Amino acid sequence: MASPSLKEDPLSQTPRITFIGFTNIDKNSTPQGETISPGGGAYFGAVVASLLLQPIGLVTRIGTDYDADFLLSRVLPDGVHVIQDKPTATSTQTYHSVDDLTDREVSLDWGVAPDICPEDIPPAWITDSDWIHISTMPPLQQFRFLRYLRDQQINIPISLDTDLCFLSDPQDIQQVQRNFPLADLGFVNRREYDKLQTVIDKMPEAIVKLDKDGAYHMREGKKDCEVKAEPVSVLDATGAGDILAGIYLATRVQGGTERESLQAGVSMASLSVTQVGITHLFHKNENLV
Repeated sequence: MASPSLKEDPLSQTPRITFIGFTNIDKNSTPQGETISPGGGAYFGAVVASLLLQPIGLVTRIGTDYDADFLLSRVLPDGVHVIQDKPTATSTQTYHSVDDLTDREVSLDWGVAPDICPEDIPPAWITDSDWIHISTMPPLQQFRFLRYLRDQQINIPISLDTDLCFLSDPQDIQQVQRNFPLADLGFVNRREYDKLQTVIDKMPEAIVKLDKDGAYHMREGKKDCEVKAEPVSVLDATGAGDILAGIYLATRVQGGTERESLQAGVSMASLSVTQVGITHLFHKNENLV
């Protein structure tokens, strides 16, 4: 049975971009200390996209243990569902090195995360959004969303992100390889690209994230633009790739070129890692809101 949404009145707005995925409570341990803040791939992407573009839709599930005030001040609540008897997903990330952001251990207490499903998407968001983005989630769960959306025969671009650091089962890797051809644009980091190159090179478009070195854009396997990142002091790298994706998509939907969109995404991702969470991005970019 579908969970109740936060409001029952009819939909009043259609989002420019619909983000689908997890909202977490992030517990991060870094060499500088331990922090707790809101997180999740879809949360990061949707909330930062709202800096540049309104309205933004978020299809996610949270528990009643989650303080949703800031989240719901930025995104449309019609797609945000609250589950009464389960906790919000909690992601615990332990970073061992400031210089190597891949040197980390990740564990996830799933909470309500497995329960998010295609039926949570308001129908108008499928037909009338300008873009749909599916953030990191288990490969089979992603596939259900991709298959559901493609069965609607929509002409809206669909982008996809993944995180192979969660995946060790060969069947999961194979499912990821089946998922990307169903999307129009794929986001991967350099390690994922090494494992998925054959699939990614056949996609219409792809963004390869290079961590502290920036990112580049590809069309059908050919690099057509690259953006370097400015050096920064890293405090918390959690969600940087999702932030890049959110800003990239918001800039692109506003009419930005691939290079302009990538530059905006890389710049915001670089700024995001200098402090914990993402609320500092709003203080520094109030003129954009």
